[in-house]
Amino acid sequence: MVLAAALCCSVKKETPVRREASPLEGRLAEFFNLCARDASSGARVVEKHDIVKMLTHFLRMDGGGKKYYLLEREHISEMILAVTEGLYSDFILINRHGVVVYSRENDEIFGKNVRTGLSESPLARCFAQQDRALHVEDVAVFPSGSGRYGIFISSRIEVENTFHGIFILQAGVEKVEGYLDAGTEIVDYEGRYRVTPRKELMLSDHPLRERLKPGVPGQFTDGAKKYESTPFEFNGIRWMIVGER
Repeated sequence: MVLAAALCCSVKKETPVRREASPLEGRLAEFFNLCARDASSGARVVEKHDIVKMLTHFLRMDGGGKKYYLLEREHISEMILAVTEGLYSDFILINRHGVVVYSRENDEIFGKNVRTGLSESPLARCFAQQDRALHVEDVAVFPSGSGRYGIFISSRIEVENTFHGIFILQAGVEKVEGYLDAGTEIVDYEGRYRVTPRKELMLSDHPLRERLKPGVPGQFTDGAKKYESTPFEFNGIRWMIVGER
């Protein structure tokens, strides 16, 4: 009994090593936390003024609905801008039926249903997550074929406990690119480029993807170059930061 007790006492419990976040991880966390706050603030403005209901009514009007929508759009944009940080390339509202009832910048998507006409878009993927208070859709090109890459942050809209739709912030990927140090790029857990100054590589496979361990920090060499990889996660975003050492 004494020997067993001594052996138990001699075995030390291993405590996981806490890794200190890098400055880049801190900047990314600040960016996404700001986006989350702005998405929530924008959604609250939309809820307070019951904007989705009003815009859906305009959409259903014969003839003049588009005219009234265009008159109201500037006012709606001003209200949303007043509670957000101005980081975004577009604001988008989708009603509970999946129809785009407002876009600050893109007239082409007004009146389209994301479940049919835009079914392959990041807007459709955001709408599919309508039960979540907040969703972040990873880097995607939108509109299709535009060459414009963005991150999409959506928030659920409820009025009197009834689902009315979703509010989406579209942030250009250049915002995140501006945080990167020279020689640093971001890939997802599947090893596809998500943020890189080399736009021709966006969403293609990183040549060192087989060397990366998703979610696990690491260091490795490739020829004469040394690399470090660091995971970053935020509300559905699963990234590996890959940089030369």
